[in-house]
Amino acid sequence: MQQVHTVTIAESLAGVTGDIVGNIESWRRHLRAENKSPKTIETYVESARQFAAYLQSQGMPTDVVNIKREHAESFIIYLIEHWKSSTANNRYRGLQQFFRWLVDEGEIKDSPLARTRPPKIEEEAPDILSPEQIKALLATCEKGQDFEDRRDAAMIRLFLDSGARRTEVANLRCQGEHGDSDVDLDHQLVRVMGKGRKERILPIGAKTAKAIDRYLRVRGKHPHASLPWLWLGRKGQFTASGIEQIIRRRGRDAGLGNIHPHQFRHTFAHVWQSDNGNETDLMYITGWSSRTMLSRYAKSAAGERARNSHRRMGLGDRY
Repeated sequence: MQQVHTVTIAESLAGVTGDIVGNIESWRRHLRAENKSPKTIETYVESARQFAAYLQSQGMPTDVVNIKREHAESFIIYLIEHWKSSTANNRYRGLQQFFRWLVDEGEIKDSPLARTRPPKIEEEAPDILSPEQIKALLATCEKGQDFEDRRDAAMIRLFLDSGARRTEVANLRCQGEHGDSDVDLDHQLVRVMGKGRKERILPIGAKTAKAIDRYLRVRGKHPHASLPWLWLGRKGQFTASGIEQIIRRRGRDAGLGNIHPHQFRHTFAHVWQSDNGNETDLMYITGWSSRTMLSRYAKSAAGERARNSHRRMGLGDRY
């Protein structure tokens, strides 16, 4: 069996001295043993990796027992100055978990982030797509007859119709381990595996089911049709990164610039709340475990509802 080489922390942090490197590697193994999702592990470890590289570049201690609060805060300030507040907040929480593990393992006595608060996330309006933009995007592929056009049209419609995450869509199977499929076109349902390995059954509309059906008919003639994955590319499984590249290319073809798959999820949540959809239902469909994201989209949707109400009433046109 051919072994796939996995880049170690030491290789990715070549040149960084101190025992922080080995501790990050051990922490990654711990996260795997905790059955954390690959995405969670990647996000957490990247926070510690960036922190270690920052410490080395600034001539700060890289042995965990010598890392103090001022070193961690210096890193967070650097992030705030160079990245979005949401990124700084995300890295803080990753580091918080890393230091908590070090304390639990007896590597350090106290966390440098003890009694500190995460960076405040600045409220940003979600970047949504307008109906006109969506029509332009679909026009780049929906009427096409070849494999790529049918695949991309089905993928875009599924994103718009389900609010699913990019990795959830990428990991869909049309041939499961037990002979079943994640896609049930007759009942218009799709099964996705979300964060924390939580399964959700999502409804889809007739147009999305039709688009997937059109794609499956040409997929059966693909050289890699025997693979279980729903989405195929030239070399086999169509990965999450491949999906992002395709969406960006279709966006440019439609004259929309570099759009990204998560904008479909933003648009889905915005439209749901603009149409007064039930919030509990939205949380289930999107896989949100807290109401934090609801409040973000509620502001965007409230503005849309207010503008629609104003247009319906035509207050200025009455006089």
